[in-house]
Parts: sequence; structure tokens; C-alpha cells
Amino acid sequence: MDIENGLSDFPFQELIDIVQGGFLIKSFTEKEKTIYLNVLPKYSHTKSFEIIMKGLEETEYIPYYHRKSSNYQLVITKKVWNKRELRQVVHIGLILVTFLTMTGSGYIFWAPGDLFLSILFALSLMIILGVHELGHAMMARKRGIRATLPFFIPVPPPFPFGTFGAVIFINSPIPDRKSLIEVGASGPLIGFIITLPIALVGLSLSEIALITEPKVGDILFSMPLILQILATLTLGEIPSDSIIIPHPLAMAGWAGIFVTSLNLLPMGQLDGGHIIRGLFPRHFRKVYFGVAGLLLVMGVFWPGYILWVVLAFLISKMKHPGPLNDVSELDSKRKLYAISCLLVLILCFMPAPIVPS
Repeated sequence: MDIENGLSDFPFQELIDIVQGGFLIKSFTEKEKTIYLNVLPKYSHTKSFEIIMKGLEETEYIPYYHRKSSNYQLVITKKVWNKRELRQVVHIGLILVTFLTMTGSGYIFWAPGDLFLSILFALSLMIILGVHELGHAMMARKRGIRATLPFFIPVPPPFPFGTFGAVIFINSPIPDRKSLIEVGASGPLIGFIITLPIALVGLSLSEIALITEPKVGDILFSMPLILQILATLTLGEIPSDSIIIPHPLAMAGWAGIFVTSLNLLPMGQLDGGHIIRGLFPRHFRKVYFGVAGLLLVMGVFWPGYILWVVLAFLISKMKHPGPLNDVSELDSKRKLYAISCLLVLILCFMPAPIVPS
């Protein structure tokens, strides 16, 4: 194969030389300054890919390596960096506004007339959500991935929690399946860990009351398995004719657990979607659509799941760009991360989180 003549009009001949450092080229095509190559690794998949990643560091190009049927395909294309950054003053402003909306929600719903407990509710929930997103950001930066700091999304009352959560933006490609699982799992795992002591203290300060005839507009919040366990540890066995009147800290814990369960659902760009994409690079769409179908059925019990599926579809269309190296095998450590997240999802998931009277 005369590669040099085949790409005589392509301005980046050195890219082919870099590829040949780690791969044997079986065939190639070039289209719109992107090279598509069928290759065989000269070494392990990981080592071969690392060779060309290092060779491309000082160029404007980036490789994507995946398996297509029985062949391995390498795509060399121009880097397109996202630049979704917020000025520091915007971060601080969003934190302050979200603190106010959370405090207002706490003052109205969870600690009526008690400013101190309302502030405690707001701080606790901000810590839970902020630590979750910081977990993503810190792991991303550890793996050389560009990520923004978390920023909060304030929502004023009558929304009962004062926020739609916090998010970060990933501004560069994720290098491999290991990193994809680590970034996806780090947020919910560390968020879950920080939620447990807050929920535990909140439940220990909660009260047990006899069930009365519900009033129109009353809302009941379901207890996920993890809160049932913590409630038994702190309050003992709850009589069947009684309910828990939650302390504001317990509601902050409930909200953190609810957010964790939603994020761990294996769909699209959710944390669970990242994990499944890393585990099953060739079959992840089957999982996405299977889970989406199940949640649509569960919408009979809580319509919010239907909305969540619609949002997940609108944001990602049940697609996932995947990592640059989509071929290298996972090790036991990353599989353990995924299993841990599955256990957390089981502990946090609620078929009908909110039940209006």
C-alpha cells in the first residue's frame, strides 16, 4: 500500500507516520480532513493507542479507536474543544442565589418559621449536591480531562427543594473506558457517602407520629431501602399506624438520595449512562432503551419517571460519544466501581418517590 501517494493531497501526512508507530494499517480512506483507518495493534490495544496519543499531543488532531464488526477502526480528526466556562463571579453568584432559594424552601416547607433550621437544610443539601459534582470534576482532572467547577441551578419556591441540582461540564474527550467509568461513578459514590451521616443525624432528630386523615395537598415521601435501614437504626421499628415527621436534615438527606438514584439510571448522559457505556461499548443502547421502557411503565406509579425519560432523550437522544479508546479491556477495579454503583442504585431507588394525597 502506497500510503504517501494515497494521501498526497492530505495536508497531515505526519499523522500516518504517527499511526504506524503503534498500528499496522490494513486500509484507509480520507474525507473532509478526517482519516478512517482499519488497523491492527502492534502491541496491546492500550500501548498502541498510548503511542499515537503521545505522538498527537502537539498537533491539532485526536484519535478515536473502536471496534467495528470484526475490525478495529482508528479515526483521526481535528480537535474540537468545548469552551463552556463560567467566570468565578458567576459561580459565586449562583451559589448565593441557590442558597437563598434553598433557605426559602426550607423556611416554607421543612422548617416553617425557623430560619436557623432552614439555613441548616440549605447548607446540608448544597454540600451533598456540591460534593457529588466535585467528585466528577476531581476525577476528571485526575485523568487529564478538562472539566468546569460545579455550578448550582436555583429554583425559587414553591419548588420544595430550592434547586434543580448542580452540574459540571466536561470540556474535552474522555480518553478510555476506565476513565469513563471512573468519572461516571465518582460523583454518585462520594455523594452517597456524604449523604449517609446527614440523613442519619436527620432521622435521629425526627419524630414519629400516628397516621391521621390526610388533607388535600398533603404529600407523602417514600422511603428508599437505605433510609429504611437508617430509620430502624435511629428510631427503632416504626409501627404500621405511624409515620416519620422528618427533621430538615432528614429531608436534605432524602433529596440527596433521590438525586443519586436518578443520576444512576443507566441512560444517555446520566452518570449511570456513562458507566453502562464504559461496561458495554457495543450493547449499551439496548440497556438504555430497556431501562427507558421500564421507567415509562413505572410512570403509572410516579409520572416523574416519564418526564425523566423524555428529558434524557431530548438531551442525548439515547446516544453517547464514548471515550477515545473504546477497545481496551477493563480491569477488576473499574468493574468494582460499576458493581458498587449498582448496589447504591438498589439502596436508593424508589418506585414512587412522591405520593400526593
